[in-house]
Amino acid sequence: MISNIGPLERKILNVLWVKQYVTARDICTSLEDSGERRAYSTVRTIINRLVQKKIIAQHENEVDRQYYYSPIMTKEELENSIINRVIGDLLNRFGQSTINYLAEELSDNPEEINKLKKKLKEMKRNAD
Repeated sequence: MISNIGPLERKILNVLWVKQYVTARDICTSLEDSGERRAYSTVRTIINRLVQKKIIAQHENEVDRQYYYSPIMTKEELENSIINRVIGDLLNRFGQSTINYLAEELSDNPEEINKLKKKLKEMKRNAD
């Protein structure tokens, strides 16, 4: 399960979600174009971590003998995975305190309360 995504990992993922299939050098160039200059070795290290976390895939191109990278997870899937882990951990450790905190945070935002009510109704229908 994914524990955390660092700032540079997120920037690299943003490049991959846009371009879908690129080399480490392409990622470096995209980062530089957006004002984020990083050493090639640093980018490769972060890419390898993302491969190990099974967030991106590594493909060897037989023609040019380079590695290409592509996202395994969409941005939404990754965010949901992180949220599920964090909230699940908080609920397991602190139970009702977590629920109380979330309810209080939502109490000032009627739009978010309505979204939550809608989601709870949907979940109840699916459970029946």
